[in-house]
Amino acid sequence: MSAVQVLFVCLGNICRSPLAEVVVRDRAVRRGQASRFNFASAGTGDWHIGKGADQRSAETAKKYGLDLSRHAAQQITARKVDRWQWFVAMDKNNRSELIRMGVPENRVLLMRQFELGCEMIPDVPDPYYGGPDGFEDAYAMLCENADRLLDYLERSSEE
Repeated sequence: MSAVQVLFVCLGNICRSPLAEVVVRDRAVRRGQASRFNFASAGTGDWHIGKGADQRSAETAKKYGLDLSRHAAQQITARKVDRWQWFVAMDKNNRSELIRMGVPENRVLLMRQFELGCEMIPDVPDPYYGGPDGFEDAYAMLCENADRLLDYLERSSEE
């Protein structure tokens, strides 16, 4: 059985999506399921291609034992969408961009769509223009939803 290909997507691929990638990968490792998945991240925009993670995102990851030091931002484009089985968007705008690129709606998830008690699916807010608290908040949201996302991906790959 080949690994399930999962791409985390935000706007520039320097804040939320790389942090989501390492958080969910770490959770998969802890669950003994790392070999079941291939995780990566990308942005819908091209401003940061080749650049490392935002320093605040990298510092937040490091604080919790995660490593973003080798991250290099990349862009997802319509030519690349066939490489991935699942796309996990950080917000509704990212989701819309992926669908515009031709990704079928049923292959695009929102990171927080499995959050309990939410009538409307909330975004993972972009912390780029804010202070360090935004990165802590994003990290907490990603952690809160990582296991539920993995549960969904596991069930879906078994069907």
